[in-house]
Amino acid sequence: MLNKSDQLHDDAIEDIMQEIRDLRDADFHVCKYSEWQAKGEPDTDEDTTCTCGEFDKVIDKLEALKYGGQA
Repeated sequence: MLNKSDQLHDDAIEDIMQEIRDLRDADFHVCKYSEWQAKGEPDTDEDTTCTCGEFDKVIDKLEALKYGGQA
């Protein structure tokens, strides 16, 4: 069972993880890959790498911290 301090720590980490999810899913974050797909996947020289995974990597690191593991 978690003590109060540990619970506050885990709650704070969970809040940060949710904020990152919100940023990833916000209207101002435009995933280049999704935009490229929406255009019918045309040939292009532009970088169409999905950036959503970068947000997810940070969430994974926080989750590992929350559960005492390493990312």
